[in-house]
Amino acid sequence: MSLEKSTNNSNIRLRFDQGIIHSDYLYFLYELFKDYTLTPPKSTNRKPDKRTGKIYNSLIFKTRMLPCFNYLWDLFYKDRKKIIPSNIKDLLTEVGLAFWIMDDGGLGSGGTLNFSTDSYTENEIDLLIDALTKNFYLKCRKSLKRPNQWMIVIPKSEVQKVANLTLKYLHPSMYYKIGR
Repeated sequence: MSLEKSTNNSNIRLRFDQGIIHSDYLYFLYELFKDYTLTPPKSTNRKPDKRTGKIYNSLIFKTRMLPCFNYLWDLFYKDRKKIIPSNIKDLLTEVGLAFWIMDDGGLGSGGTLNFSTDSYTENEIDLLIDALTKNFYLKCRKSLKRPNQWMIVIPKSEVQKVANLTLKYLHPSMYYKIGR
């Protein structure tokens, strides 16, 4: 999910974009937000993948531009760039963790739970790790993927704890992200 703002004075809309392979999840999201939309999800072709050249189909829907979403923009964007707010620890709940897993999480080859957090600064990664540690008593660490691109890693020994916290909020098509 991302937020869109067309002009400095416009309201915000939410944009949901998932690969066709995750269509069940996207329609689940659509059911949650359909009262805020004008049209159902549409299929589209993404731009070719820079690494492989392949074109992947995706499903997209957007909400209407509404003032109720402006708060999210003010919280998670600065100078039109997505950020982690300094009070993320006060905001991150079990439900939020579940949706974070469904959107940006996945099992690593060693059974770890990894979060793609490439676009955030190291300080923002530290804020997220602090929130995971204090809110859910999870052991986790940051790992450098590429220069200035970090991911958060939750060890295999903690994945069951994450599953216990989030399973009731996960869409069944996303259970695989916690090894189910």
